[in-house]
Amino acid sequence: MADRRATNKYYPPEWDPSKGSINTFVGQHPLRERARKLDQGILIVRFELPFNVWCEGCEKHIGMGVRYNAEKKKIGMYYSTPILSFRMKCHLCSHWIEIHTDPKNAEYIIISGARKREEGYDPADIGLPTLQSESTTEKIATDAFYKLEHQVADTKRASAVAVSMSQLIEYNDNKWKDPYAMSQKLRKGFRTEKKEMEKVQAEGKLIADRLGLKLVILPAAKEDDVQAKAISWDKEPETVAEKAARVHASSVFAYALPAKRRKASVSSQSSQSASMSSLPTPLRLSSANPAFKPTSKSASKPDSKTASKTVSNRGKMLITRSRAKPFAVSAPSTVKKPPPAVPEGLIRRKHPEQTAAVQKPAAGLLSVADYGDSDDDNDCA
Repeated sequence: MADRRATNKYYPPEWDPSKGSINTFVGQHPLRERARKLDQGILIVRFELPFNVWCEGCEKHIGMGVRYNAEKKKIGMYYSTPILSFRMKCHLCSHWIEIHTDPKNAEYIIISGARKREEGYDPADIGLPTLQSESTTEKIATDAFYKLEHQVADTKRASAVAVSMSQLIEYNDNKWKDPYAMSQKLRKGFRTEKKEMEKVQAEGKLIADRLGLKLVILPAAKEDDVQAKAISWDKEPETVAEKAARVHASSVFAYALPAKRRKASVSSQSSQSASMSSLPTPLRLSSANPAFKPTSKSASKPDSKTASKTVSNRGKMLITRSRAKPFAVSAPSTVKKPPPAVPEGLIRRKHPEQTAAVQKPAAGLLSVADYGDSDDDNDCA
């Protein structure tokens, strides 16, 4: 029966009119919880903020129109108008805010707990009529000449806007001369717009149902098209079936070395050519090298260290070639290189001292003369 008690329609069986009103019999105020502080002169009312404020407790914005259960209390009088105080708690931080009425200026004043968001403007700047101040009203009432000047200014201002006002009145009368036709025209436009909106909503619903989405699909826009074209999607990853088909279709002999092995092979070949170019070469006696002067027998005899280094370099070369081409077995070439051409008028002869000094290298060592000819005699030392 709680819903009945709210409207004071419920009367218990033990009540009779001799016991007074039902509120007196029950022992509570007609306003119930709102009057719990009535002995202090405070009444709980529903108060709505008259402007935007900043709470000083949490420094957050509270918009105009937010409602609170405020403690209303009379704190004074302005002539015959009471000055009221409204005290409430911020719903964000439980900070107390107190606002008073100002009957003199017809506005509200924040006393504590918050500060007003300044949005002041001059009504004259936006074409609104301005109210007279108290000083102007008092001066008009006491000064006859000022009153006359004020009336003349009002007359001039009215004559200045009379033309535009008459045009607006005439336009409005012509447009709404037939209210039925104007209403019919507006309703027709509304119906057309409503049908288009329903069509767009139906298309969006079909797309959402097809994709299994629980979202509202908005109509297409040019901006969405531009943004969609600007997105670059990555290629989809290759499936197992596609990879197997590509491997079966490719040739076994079309295999290429990986990038790392190709790089290693090229670097080894370049190092091999550099090491071969630094090896000593046999001496040549001709008019092209007239400064040759052998000093001792050791100049023509290959050193054991040099020979072993040559053999090791040749072994590295063969290993590198076998790694680059594992199935290619190259047979030793039997074709001899033709001797270098001798310019006309020159005769190739061996020096007698070199003939006596040159000896056959020891068995098991590779002669330095196997790597070709060179005119540089400084490498034989």
